Amino acid sequence: MNIYFSGIGGVGLGPLAMIAQDAGYQVNGSDTGSSLVTKQLSARNISFSRDQSGQALRKIHKDQPIDWLVYSAALDEDHPELVAAHELGIKITKRDEFLSDIISTKGLKLIAVSGTHGKTSTTGMIVWLAKYFGIPVSFSLGTTTSWCPSGLLHPRSEYFVYECDEFDKNFLHFQPFLSIVTNIEHDHPDTYPTEDSYFQAFG
Repeated sequence: MNIYFSGIGGVGLGPLAMIAQDAGYQVNGSDTGSSLVTKQLSARNISFSRDQSGQALRKIHKDQPIDWLVYSAALDEDHPELVAAHELGIKITKRDEFLSDIISTKGLKLIAVSGTHGKTSTTGMIVWLAKYFGIPVSFSLGTTTSWCPSGLLHPRSEYFVYECDEFDKNFLHFQPFLSIVTNIEHDHPDTYPTEDSYFQAFG
């Protein structure tokens, strides 16, 4: 399967690109900037373009048809790559549906870390502890660290640890084996206009 990530250099999609590569998929993507994540991608020979006009996507699709485009929530609906993917008949989703598919296909148990504050640190500590005790674990951190990649699909893992954030209602698309909620304080008013709507989402 050929997966294209639009916004591949971000801390949301970059780790998923690494996970997709671990799953044996062909991985391509695009991003306009450089980051610690793009350095990790380059080290793993994951190719990506700086061109988000849609032309790079069309060329890749012509040479090797793209099966699935995963895009960042930061992209507008009329973004050139989304427009091109629609015209080419490529499946288009945000990251939640793609990651859910990976977790389901591999039969993994999801450990979902959520909460208003401390998600990234808590996710990192869980992964660090698993590595320390020699427990094979797959994960998506949502950040970069000095001691592990941002995303990994371990061939012998039983669990998938994920920073399952509430932004754009991402976390509502998962059915965790274990949910870890660090704390709840009204945030992301663009998605949750009232405190009550925010609390209900966590509920």
